[in-house]
Amino acid sequence: MLLPIILNLIFAGSNTVAANSVNSIVTTTPSGPIPTNWVLYIFLTGVAYTLIAAGVQRKLSNPKRTRELQDQIKVLSKEMNLLMKNNAPKEEIEKKQGDLMPLMRESMTLNMKATLILIPSFLVVYYVLIPWAYGWLGHDTLSFVIGNYNISLMYKGLFFVTVFVLGLVTSMSILLYDRKRAKADTLAKLAQEGIKE
Repeated sequence: MLLPIILNLIFAGSNTVAANSVNSIVTTTPSGPIPTNWVLYIFLTGVAYTLIAAGVQRKLSNPKRTRELQDQIKVLSKEMNLLMKNNAPKEEIEKKQGDLMPLMRESMTLNMKATLILIPSFLVVYYVLIPWAYGWLGHDTLSFVIGNYNISLMYKGLFFVTVFVLGLVTSMSILLYDRKRAKADTLAKLAQEGIKE
């Protein structure tokens, strides 16, 4: 229920959020609707940014190596838990931890690389390029209804919502693809080992 209000007040620089009758928040009156063709341009800008960001993330995070690391971490973690359960000697547990830590560091580094590039690039796009390209739209808004709320998004809000929603969809799609790929790789590896035997 609060999402539309939050979108309006924080991200959109919104102008009006109207609830049913009693609950309404009114701020500055919008100057008019964003022209339809410009809504499309802003949306396409969001799509382009999302696809570029997904490509950069894929390139920097090295999905194949990330999968290998995750598999190795999972195996070592299981072995370490087993050692701890069986009250293994402290030296043995520490040795296993010593094997695990470099893998975890490498995995974190791969994930952080993309983040360190994508967050600043988003801030530059959001606060510099988008106002430069669409700032002339001023307080014009795109209005739509979610449940009992009338939502009004200005050009920056529309870009943010587009990137946010498409980012979630893209991330989920990539995650599902990677899982499918990992499963196919595992089956191929098992089949290869079966042929060797």
